[in-house]
Amino acid sequence: MPALDAFSHVSLTVTDPERSADFYNRVLGTETVFSADDDGNRLFIVARAGVTIALRDHSGSADQGFDPSRIGLDHIAFQVGSEAELEAWETSLQANGVVCSGIEASPFGLHLNLKDPDDIAIELFVPKPA
Repeated sequence: MPALDAFSHVSLTVTDPERSADFYNRVLGTETVFSADDDGNRLFIVARAGVTIALRDHSGSADQGFDPSRIGLDHIAFQVGSEAELEAWETSLQANGVVCSGIEASPFGLHLNLKDPDDIAIELFVPKPA
């Protein structure tokens, strides 16, 4: 089977790409690297080392809020390097007024959960050591 080298990017449909880009830039430390408006369908791409997120709106989708129980995306997870890093993220999120879960343990590691402006679930995750 041919190789897959890495995860390239994720594209999220949002109600307001500019508002979402501001959130991801402010909260997750990304930067807007591209924006365009094609006949009212806006696209913002935000990125930081190892992470690229496309944020776009589509005609007719604004009245349908995110629902993780529908077919499609349940949540997006970003791996962080250590429990100390996860604690630093929790402190940073709280300082930015972002509502988040406390750090929680699962059979797979530790995680911290938050939501973006469209209620898309975001997880910051530290895997259990192998």
